[in-house]
Amino acid sequence: MDSTIVLFSLYIGYFMLAPNSNLLTNKVLLVSAVTIQVAHHLFAWHYGLYRKAWTYASIGELKSIFKAVTLTIIVVALVQLAVVQDIYFRALTIAWMLHILLIGGSRLSWRIMRDSFLQNKDDKAKRTMIIGAGQAGSMIVRQILQNPDCGMKPILFLDDDKKRQGLEMYGVKIAGGTENIPAFVEDNDIEKIIITIPSMGRQQMAELLKVCVDTGVRTQTIPKIEDLMTGKVSVTDMQDVKIEDLLGRDEVQLDMEAIANKLTGKTILITGAGGSIGSEICRQVNRFTPKKLVLLDNVKKLYL
Repeated sequence: MDSTIVLFSLYIGYFMLAPNSNLLTNKVLLVSAVTIQVAHHLFAWHYGLYRKAWTYASIGELKSIFKAVTLTIIVVALVQLAVVQDIYFRALTIAWMLHILLIGGSRLSWRIMRDSFLQNKDDKAKRTMIIGAGQAGSMIVRQILQNPDCGMKPILFLDDDKKRQGLEMYGVKIAGGTENIPAFVEDNDIEKIIITIPSMGRQQMAELLKVCVDTGVRTQTIPKIEDLMTGKVSVTDMQDVKIEDLLGRDEVQLDMEAIANKLTGKTILITGAGGSIGSEICRQVNRFTPKKLVLLDNVKKLYL
């Protein structure tokens, strides 16, 4: 396909400027055709145009195409200068534009076809709201859009940065800030929330999580910034909200061995044992096999 595009671009460029000339016997054009074929494939190989996954093509791939095509045309111009001591600037300019348009278009068409296929699968995906339109949020949305089997469809961003509000990222609008999350959830039929602010403080995160959880929508977060920096996890390793995430502080880790030394084989008296807290303490203490468990409460109807 590339070989056909390269020759087509060159001959059309010459034909547009001299439609009545015999293109098949033109010595300069024949030399240019051979040169452009060889040069294009050499530069295309050098810049990896035949090694890229074009279904995920982006700006980086377009830069590679631009470099390969531009250097190819420069080589053709130098060959023309060496053969006939002249450069057909207008013809090569037209060939350069067609070359980039068709080489890039032929590859980006795979991206368009893939995106159209993914849109057809979006109907069954969960409508997802992403809180945080920074670098982590953009990575999450890109992963969602590139992975049709993730079961999510990004609907909107929320971000408290006023400069970002109203903009779009990967076709997803940054609709507003986090001050009215329940309204955004209800108005957009949101089925899932992902919080992508790894640098947020624990207390702020706890407050934000509580608001999201209270909407009744499944809420997930990405790992903490310290875990990302140490390489323990990736930004795409999302996790469901746990009850300790709502504490606003670090979870207390109990010294179970020390507790066992205090309780095992001892006679334990628990006051207020008939209430909700007291009864839970009774269950927890009983795990350590005390010698005797004495329950005390001042509510007479609880006496056995």
